[in-house]
Amino acid sequence: MPDVSRPRVLLAFDFGSKRHGVALGNEMTATANPLDVIPAKDGIPAWQLLDALVADWQPDAFLVGLPLEEDGSPTPLSQRATKFARRLFGRYGKSCYGMDERGTTKAAKRLVKLDGHKGNYRLDPVDSLAAAFILQAWLDVNRQPEEAGEAARFLEPIAGPQVRGKQASFKE
Repeated sequence: MPDVSRPRVLLAFDFGSKRHGVALGNEMTATANPLDVIPAKDGIPAWQLLDALVADWQPDAFLVGLPLEEDGSPTPLSQRATKFARRLFGRYGKSCYGMDERGTTKAAKRLVKLDGHKGNYRLDPVDSLAAAFILQAWLDVNRQPEEAGEAARFLEPIAGPQVRGKQASFKE
């Protein structure tokens, strides 16, 4: 069982069918930073690239963005993201959390546009920035769970040794 009494390093993912944005953060500083974009095919990442990131950064846990419906219910893509989370746990043996990612890609696009991005997100993707937004939101919830309200449900892992019973549900 992981030692959750010490601050953890987390790798976060903005899950997509063609690529996954990756961000790095830690609980001590409660900050997240964009890291990389990993190509994917039908949601399955280039595992050798992901293996290298995990070896380099040695994360204690993972976080996967969940593209939920407006009412918080799962979408087909969020179900695939949850499957990816289970694969991360199966491959690396580290707990994996989910976080509502609604609006993060739009926010990332707005931010880079202010810095002069030309709008070609295929050539110059914003997925790692979106992953950093997802991770920052989770770190903020984790830092003050008593004030998180409904978002506190994302502090429970969706894959890993602490998961009790069935797959976690993200619908209230």
